[in-house]
Amino acid sequence: MRRSVPSLLLLVLVLLLAPHASAQSAAAVSIQDNAYSPATVTVDVGGTVTWTHSGQNPHSVTADDGSFDSSPNCSTTDFGSCMEGGDTFSHTFPAAGTFAYYCRIHGGPGGSGMSGTVTVEAAPTTPAPTTTAPGGTPTVTPLPHTGPTGGPPVLGLVLAAAATALALATRRRSTRQGEEA
Repeated sequence: MRRSVPSLLLLVLVLLLAPHASAQSAAAVSIQDNAYSPATVTVDVGGTVTWTHSGQNPHSVTADDGSFDSSPNCSTTDFGSCMEGGDTFSHTFPAAGTFAYYCRIHGGPGGSGMSGTVTVEAAPTTPAPTTTAPGGTPTVTPLPHTGPTGGPPVLGLVLAAAATALALATRRRSTRQGEEA
């Protein structure tokens, strides 16, 4: 146990300092019997939604606009072409917009029956500040880079110091216990 605490703290530290993907770069939807859960998800442009069939009945994930379809041949007369329990389907959304989808067996386009919606949002942008130079010509002032390559965050440094202190304290305690024995 003594060695696992510092190892765990080191793992947490590495995860905190590693560059993170957007919180909305992926979403998961469970396909239950006759419902998608959640029925509405939001991802960023370039984000992926993965649907996992966890029910008993056959289903599909079919976009109202035809842009994606888990089971193009799925129908009430051809259940063998539909998704079954345990199957997954993923789609990556390259553009912003709202994408409605439905099950070919239990729903229909336009939000009828078993249906859902994926909202894809563009990454927020901050316009560069502009100033007007003498003579009335606007100039753009570049913003400083504040991304992940700008150095480790303060929280990461604090956690690193705490992890080091805890590791040293654990090592001292184990050394003292070894001397007492």
